[in-house]
Amino acid sequence: MAFVRNKYTDVLIRSYYNALLLDETKRRFSRATTNFRGRDTLQFLYDADGDGRGFRTQSEIADHLRITRPSCTVLVKKLESMGYVTRSRNEEDERSTQVRLTRRGRLITAYHIINRQNMVGELLSGFTEEEQEIIYRGFVRLNKVFEDQISGSERGAL
Repeated sequence: MAFVRNKYTDVLIRSYYNALLLDETKRRFSRATTNFRGRDTLQFLYDADGDGRGFRTQSEIADHLRITRPSCTVLVKKLESMGYVTRSRNEEDERSTQVRLTRRGRLITAYHIINRQNMVGELLSGFTEEEQEIIYRGFVRLNKVFEDQISGSERGAL
């Protein structure tokens, strides 16, 4: 299949990199010092606090991030060394490790959530409500395409 470069490819890739750059720039001015996967992990654990469970297993984190178990262990150990999470053996299943946010982890995650909400609010402020809804629906559909392709790739790898 021949490589085809078009306006959709250019704007999608440019938007992706600009969003990463903006997030990275905002993060640089904060005291938080973790990467995208680290922030996603903290958010995933923050959601566990909200659903009353209070923890996730390392396997659940690896599945959520779509990374290997050993890579997840390295990531969680890094977050633990930063004081954002604690790890403990599951009393019911000692093969499983439970990961919980510390107070510091909850605070930094809340800070990131607020920052991202503010960033998106600023980005969308130049659009009408109707345009914002169109953008939202477009991203929902685009994300569904990505998820379907990822699922298909994972099935093909088995």
